[in-house]
Amino acid sequence: MNYLKPVWNEKIIAKGEVMKRGNTIGLIKCDVFDEGGSLVAHALSTCMILRGDKSTGR
Repeated sequence: MNYLKPVWNEKIIAKGEVMKRGNTIGLIKCDVFDEGGSLVAHALSTCMILRGDKSTGR
């Protein structure tokens, strides 16, 4: 997570999006905005999709 500015006593809105989804790997982003619509934080993540026996216990 990259924090761009502080937020003290406001509501925030988070908007997540799957940017690219493959069979095994996905790229996910999330932007967080303050009440005025200003970007206050941003996250980017690469996620692995596990299926079958490989996903047991996860």
